[in-house]
Amino acid sequence: MTNKTILYVGGDEDDRHLVTSALADVGCTNEVINFDNGEALIAYLNNIKNRPFLILCDFHLHGMTGMELKEEINADAKLKKYSIPFIFLSESVNSKDVEEAYMSLVQGFYVKAPSYEGLKDQLGSICGYWERAVLPGQKV
Repeated sequence: MTNKTILYVGGDEDDRHLVTSALADVGCTNEVINFDNGEALIAYLNNIKNRPFLILCDFHLHGMTGMELKEEINADAKLKKYSIPFIFLSESVNSKDVEEAYMSLVQGFYVKAPSYEGLKDQLGSICGYWERAVLPGQKV
């Protein structure tokens, strides 16, 4: 898989470890950078020069919610231009949240699988899809 970073926002330390391990177990060699909250992710994004591979985000974050984070990225011309695939990966969800998320132009919303094998399957599918996708600014 690509060598660009995967940014994971949310969850507790155990969740971050599971996601990072599952990505490695499905052959994803991307560096995973974990963030406790949306504010930390925004600070990171404002100091990078290259587009990350994708953002995986819990819908329920402390402080700034996942929706508020996505809206802040959408409102910032520089960050929006990066066209970073933004995927919600959350343990709980309701139909209103899903509808609101897609209205904010997220590229996916997944209920986190309850098993490690299921999580690996989800993350393998997500990474495989975005590995093959063509994004703005890429040579075709």
